[in-house]
Amino acid sequence: MTQTPDLTDFRDAISDDRRNRMLLAWLADDKTRAALFKLTNANGGRLCFPSRDATPRHCDCDGFDEPVPAVNPRHAPVTLVTDRVQIEEILLDTTNYSNRVYSELGGGNFMLAIDPGPLHTAQREAFSACFPHSIPPLLELAHAACQSASVLGLRGPDFDLAQHAEQAGLRFCQLLFGYSATDFPLLEAAIRAGYKALVYQVMERHFITDPTLIPTARMTAAKLLTRTSALIDAYESRDDDVLKGCDDPSRPGSVSPVLKELALLNSAMNGEQRAHLALGSAVGTVGNVQAAVCIAVKALFASPDSLLTKARALALSECDGASANAPTGKMDEWIALLSGPLRDNPPITYLPRISVDRDGRKTGEFLLALGGGSAQYTGRGDDPLVWGLPKQAKHWCAGQALAWPLIVEVVRQVMALPHLAQCLDPANATVKGLEKRHGFACTSYPLTYRRDRRRAQWCLNVAMRIKSPVRENADQLRQIIRAGAPRIERALREARHVHFAWFELIESDTVLVLHTVYDGPFDAYVEHFALRTGDLFDALFSCIEDPPPMPVDKFPHEFAAHLRRYDRAPALGYFFSAYPTIEVARIVRDEARGP
Repeated sequence: MTQTPDLTDFRDAISDDRRNRMLLAWLADDKTRAALFKLTNANGGRLCFPSRDATPRHCDCDGFDEPVPAVNPRHAPVTLVTDRVQIEEILLDTTNYSNRVYSELGGGNFMLAIDPGPLHTAQREAFSACFPHSIPPLLELAHAACQSASVLGLRGPDFDLAQHAEQAGLRFCQLLFGYSATDFPLLEAAIRAGYKALVYQVMERHFITDPTLIPTARMTAAKLLTRTSALIDAYESRDDDVLKGCDDPSRPGSVSPVLKELALLNSAMNGEQRAHLALGSAVGTVGNVQAAVCIAVKALFASPDSLLTKARALALSECDGASANAPTGKMDEWIALLSGPLRDNPPITYLPRISVDRDGRKTGEFLLALGGGSAQYTGRGDDPLVWGLPKQAKHWCAGQALAWPLIVEVVRQVMALPHLAQCLDPANATVKGLEKRHGFACTSYPLTYRRDRRRAQWCLNVAMRIKSPVRENADQLRQIIRAGAPRIERALREARHVHFAWFELIESDTVLVLHTVYDGPFDAYVEHFALRTGDLFDALFSCIEDPPPMPVDKFPHEFAAHLRRYDRAPALGYFFSAYPTIEVARIVRDEARGP
């Protein structure tokens, strides 16, 4: 159903349900979505489509407290607007159009759902007063967040850019707002659920039914709101017990926690509203930065005019010397490089609006299409429409200043990875590529790089259960290790690629664990010892359940496979090295030279 869009086929479809399925297929693919938007522009810039979200709901988005009317079994009409002039008119008209469609996410307190008025003004003023807006400190914060995210996100040669960018955004919010490290799981759950619900409320509810998303988001948000309120109160009263762990050393000294600034703000806004402001800002920041990073990197790989080469050169130019562990000094160059891809395929794909009458009653619903053939932007650089129009508009994107430094830092870090490439599908050797949920939320983007160029060491922790009779075999293992230690020592030293190695008996001497930290490829390392000390391993395995084929020196590949099967990887893949790029051979050589 992702064939080239045809409005005649759309209008002639046999049913509203068929039209709904047809439109979703077109919107879910970047190319057909762009073609649809351009086709709609050529036909007046509007396309009325049947939405499956037709059930009347008793909520703030309808704006009145009347009995819920009878359920309408038919599809509800929604208008997709692709013409730039009409989109701008709707965004600027706050009298006839409302943002209350967002209110199901967080009631009347969610910033996106608030129409112009006292609360909207109070939240905007608080945002302006309490959030950093200067680029240099935000770049420092973004750099610190990316460094934190890379500890686990880039621990292996294969990684998922969507997950890595999300983690960078979460670390950014943790540092920006002033949460502690122990708040991270709560922050992650609330923001992740909140963004899924946001995407559903903006677009997906018109095409799919998932009544779990919004209640889940509201429940997790309520838990984080409780914690956020407590922290704001603690920052105001300077309660060190509640604030324990919030003074994160990763936070640049030039950045004051937003929750602290909200606590000290001279405003009539109550504590709950201050917490709502913080929470709402975090939800939009993480999801949109995640999408922007994935979209930008995909565009760099797909660029026919060597944008990828330019991006890598720009990243590598800052990887040497004093700038290697500092934020970018070329922010404007990065924005110029990335703004084109994000203008053509923005992370915020749609903006929903409802039309209202003079009494504030809902009279229609609109889905404003941004980018991808609809924006018709003729200028250069960043498109203001992607950010909700300039600041004179009532609902310009408050998070624009927060987003760009983080987008730049994540992309810059990834572009600097050695031999960065897109992962291939082993079934057909094609690029796996970026996966989106219904063409909106970025869910996965597998990439790979030469991890060994950034970290030489690997660790191995092989846990093998001792066979029965356990006590006798445990004693026998001790004797084998004691007798073979000199030979093992010599083999390890001559190998010149093992940093550390030791045996351990755990679980009341029922399990033998072999620990090593080594350089280079796993198979070459293991097979070296299979050939050099195979008889010792034969003796060890005679005391172990489920041994590999023996003699080990005759089956080196099976020996390697056996160790890999019983290897206990570090929790979450976390493995620290104080000298990540230095190999054993260099250490031994430098030690031999002496002081």
